Amino acid sequence: MEFRDVVGHRRMVRRFDRRPVPHDVIDRVIDVGRRAPSAGFSQGLELLVLDTPETIATFWETTRDPEFGWDEETVTHGPTVLILPLPDARRYLDRYSQPDKIDFGMDEEVNWPVRFWEVDAAMASMLILLAAVDEGLGAWFFGITHGERELLDRFGVPGELRPIGIIGLGYRAADEEPSGSWMKRRRRPLREQIHRNGW
Repeated sequence: MEFRDVVGHRRMVRRFDRRPVPHDVIDRVIDVGRRAPSAGFSQGLELLVLDTPETIATFWETTRDPEFGWDEETVTHGPTVLILPLPDARRYLDRYSQPDKIDFGMDEEVNWPVRFWEVDAAMASMLILLAAVDEGLGAWFFGITHGERELLDRFGVPGELRPIGIIGLGYRAADEEPSGSWMKRRRRPLREQIHRNGW
């Protein structure tokens, strides 16, 4: 698929069939994400992949908000693969403590004007979403509001790491229909968003 076609077909899919995604396909998608920019080539992104019915069920159970909960439809027809992008600030700080980077003064977290570990994780996530389209998969980027630390602890994730979101992957359900805010709102015209040589 041509790059513009991949971008044009990318959208959030929320209804998946139960067919498992082969490990080699998951690995190819993730490998694309690993090629995202990385400040100082720190390579501080960890990826927790949940791809068994048991670990997926644990995800939904642990992150179910007792007040709002997950819609049953979301759980029943949810993705068969969940990827948690976990940026590791320590790897960035260690990298910027090395002789070729120390002069930047970014060996301490407070000196970073932007938390590039999160920016890099977001760029990797975008590449994963695009690679999923290229592999014929549906993809969904979403967040959780309940049970995050409990979930991470259940899977042995180090205490200093937390995900920037969740990437769901899988094959689209045959009856999946486009949904979401983009169906009700127009895309802003390009000329409204570009401020060439000034505002």
